[in-house]
Amino acid sequence: MNNQTEKAAPNKLDFEAGLQETHRLVQGALNSLALGQANKGLSELTAYLAQSAGKGIRTRVLLSSAMDEEGLVPANTAKAAAAVELLHTATLVHDDVIDSADTRRGRPTLHQNFGNKNAILCGDYLLSMSISMLASMVAKDDRLEPHAHLVMRFSKALASICQGEYTQHLNGGNVDLAILTYLRIITGKTAALFYISAFIGGLLGGETEDKALALGNFGRQLGMMFQIIDDCKDYELSEVAAQKPVGSDLRNGVVTLPLILALRKNPSLRKQAQAVMKSDADITLLLAQVRTAQGPELARNVAKRFEKKALRILSGLSARKREALLSILRSVLPSQKT
Repeated sequence: MNNQTEKAAPNKLDFEAGLQETHRLVQGALNSLALGQANKGLSELTAYLAQSAGKGIRTRVLLSSAMDEEGLVPANTAKAAAAVELLHTATLVHDDVIDSADTRRGRPTLHQNFGNKNAILCGDYLLSMSISMLASMVAKDDRLEPHAHLVMRFSKALASICQGEYTQHLNGGNVDLAILTYLRIITGKTAALFYISAFIGGLLGGETEDKALALGNFGRQLGMMFQIIDDCKDYELSEVAAQKPVGSDLRNGVVTLPLILALRKNPSLRKQAQAVMKSDADITLLLAQVRTAQGPELARNVAKRFEKKALRILSGLSARKREALLSILRSVLPSQKT
């Protein structure tokens, strides 16, 4: 950012600077415990997490939702984005323990290196850190006083995530899972965090409450798309490409949309799916049969319905913000000409 921009907007950052500041804040938070000898064990866990960089899509959604027509974002959005990233990291740590996942982003998961109990406690710490970060931001900036309810909405998003995960747990191994129940699960466990990212970004960027809610709805549609496409990858990608074990959802009894739709087309796969979930039966054949039954293809068609809803919301936004969010939308469904 040049000197003229800095003088004209001292409390704003360009988009890339916002990304960098968010990363700095997340890294700083994860490495902050190293200063205290009493927290040495926990600092080792958080420092391990700091070595893995995520996709940052939620940060991009938040910053894009806060963007003005010059492509600048308020400086305080980086701290809000960092709070979202810490919350997301906490949920991943907990998910990996629940799913007994061996790898995440191409590296051994936290619980693989440090044990389940330590990982769960670290995840709990990250949850509290994320809420504290957002709360401190609101408390220290008088300009944010009208938005003090952000912490409440942030907490509600966390509750939605937990509810979604619990509903998924209750339906473990349920090959008769209804599409509506599946959508309710991912609305909570994934889309809630996309919603709050877009909503917070809109509000901090100076949008009215109504416009911020519309942005939140865009985030929800994007989150639904994101999770459906991610579920498809479990049937489509190699383990190297996915950077995590493929077929892990099936192994852990997690029924997702590609399987639900494949079973509707070919009910004979039901017994085979149950066998894979209950034993060490070969999963390769089932994955191939789900692809043959067009499970991933049909699921992607459902994702496109959420894309259409998201596009309708984008039409009511300012040009620069619309372009930024549209770019994110295209990255989730790159084959689509939107």
